[in-house]
Amino acid sequence: MNATNYYVIGLIVLMGSLGSLVSAFVGDNGWHLPMNDNGIFRPGYLGNMLVGALAALASWGMQKAATLIGTPAGTLSFSTADMANAIVIGFGGASWFKSQIEKVVLQRTAVVAAGKPSDPAAASQIATSTPMEALRAANNMKS
Repeated sequence: MNATNYYVIGLIVLMGSLGSLVSAFVGDNGWHLPMNDNGIFRPGYLGNMLVGALAALASWGMQKAATLIGTPAGTLSFSTADMANAIVIGFGGASWFKSQIEKVVLQRTAVVAAGKPSDPAAASQIATSTPMEALRAANNMKS
C-alpha cells in the first residue's frame, strides 16, 4: 500500500470525526471528556469521534472495495462525494452511539423513579428534561 492510500484513509477518518463533532452538540452529550456520571459511562466527544471515524471508514470501504494489500494494490481516490459521505456517516454513527447511551440513561431513570413514591413535580421535570437531567431528578425524588 502506497503513501497516497494512507493519506486517503486518513482523510476519511478525519471527515468522519468532524461529522461526529457536530453530533456531540446535539442532545445531552455535549463537549466533555469520557466520564462516569451516576453510574453511566458517557463517552464524550472523543468516543463520538472514534465511532464516527470508524463508521465513515466502514462506509467508504464498502463503497470503494479496493485491494489494499497484495497484488495488485492500486491507488485509492478521494472525491468530494467521499468527503460529504464521510461527514454524514460520521454524524449518523455518532448520533446512533449517543442515542444508545441516552437509552441506558432513560432506562435507569425509569427504574429509579418507579422505585420511589409518586411526585408530580419530579414527574413534570423528568418529562421535560434531557436524559441526564431526568436521571438526576429521579435520583433527587423523596423516598
